[in-house]
Amino acid sequence: MTGVGAVSFDPFRPPMIGAATWQTVLSGAGWRCECTGRCGKPHRKTEGRCGTVHGAAHRLAAVPADPTVTLTAAVTTAALVALCAGCETATRRAAINAQTAIDPDQLDLFGDQAA
Repeated sequence: MTGVGAVSFDPFRPPMIGAATWQTVLSGAGWRCECTGRCGKPHRKTEGRCGTVHGAAHRLAAVPADPTVTLTAAVTTAALVALCAGCETATRRAAINAQTAIDPDQLDLFGDQAA
């Protein structure tokens, strides 16, 4: 799409809402994903931290450090981290799975007896 109304993609353009917060979080992270394995990947090739860098191929997002907290609550407590889409999705999925996991102690109705 070219012409007068065309807008080119700029990966460093901040979001329309929360631009100052996004800029602070990403610059504090060095414009690199801050995942250190919570997504389930060890990130061995990049010394234990995700190697995804914000740029044309990947956009990083400022998301809550605790995936069970809403973005609004995280912004008010300043608990945000920069994550790539892959690490963010996997971290949220792991948090949901941890919340819904069945505790083996809950299966034993009579205390001492084996379930």
